[in-house]
Amino acid sequence: MEEKKSILDYLGQVFSIFGLIMLAMIIFAKIFGDGAAEISTMFHLGSRGLPLSIMVQFLGISALTVAYNYIFLTDTIIKKLSVTIRYIFMLLSIAATIMAFIISFEWFPIDYWQPWLMFILGFALSFGSSVLIMTYKERYENKKMQEGLDRLKEKLKEEQDEL
Repeated sequence: MEEKKSILDYLGQVFSIFGLIMLAMIIFAKIFGDGAAEISTMFHLGSRGLPLSIMVQFLGISALTVAYNYIFLTDTIIKKLSVTIRYIFMLLSIAATIMAFIISFEWFPIDYWQPWLMFILGFALSFGSSVLIMTYKERYENKKMQEGLDRLKEKLKEEQDEL
């Protein structure tokens, strides 16, 4: 059973995602910023940083990502779809949202294939990293739960043997 979450839990998730995005963008700006300044509004400042408007847009993406997580991965709204289908819908929603931001805010020219390739690679890398981290976390938690269950069984057996 999932515990009730407060607005602070959701804000924590939004700012965690936002922080990771900003870290990635700092690295990208340092590496590609000066070369991409001519073609991308995202790197308009070159390696000196990111425009405030871009940061706000990434904050919006972070909030939408948490909303998609809530919609697709909790039983509050969608109850009858398999977890796999929910993850697929969430992934497609996030990708569509980012593509809409790219086009709407002209992060880079739509007809340049290199930025799209970088976007696809970056998205795949971040998604793959997230899957690996979540898999590790789930295995760790399952191991801890199993250890606790084993201790409880052992304690119950000892109590039963005493009787």
